[in-house]
Amino acid sequence: MNLSMCMISIKVTDIEKAKQFYCKKLGFQFKKAYGNQLVELNIDDLPIIIEEVSDLNRLNYSDHSQIILGLKTKNLLTEMKELKDNEIELLFEEPQKCPPGIFNVIKDPFGNFIEILEFQ
Repeated sequence: MNLSMCMISIKVTDIEKAKQFYCKKLGFQFKKAYGNQLVELNIDDLPIIIEEVSDLNRLNYSDHSQIILGLKTKNLLTEMKELKDNEIELLFEEPQKCPPGIFNVIKDPFGNFIEILEFQ
């Protein structure tokens, strides 16, 4: 096989609300709209496709199989403060340990989980 990553797709129920969350609160860049229900954002040269759908999955972060978007940071505590200042709810009050370092988890307005990781 000769495969490579070309994009990550995130399903949402409100495309405008999603653009506000990912661009204004998390700093993703808007690249292009493909009609009214599909937009391309970008972070670190990776295309993130936001697609509007009619219904959401209801997944529990630790109990269901799912794809999780992971964002890295050099200082998780600083990011946690900034996320709280932007009224983004953190899943954990304190950073959690993981094999490569520490992390916390946020949810976008549609219930999609995003891990914020600091490698140590």
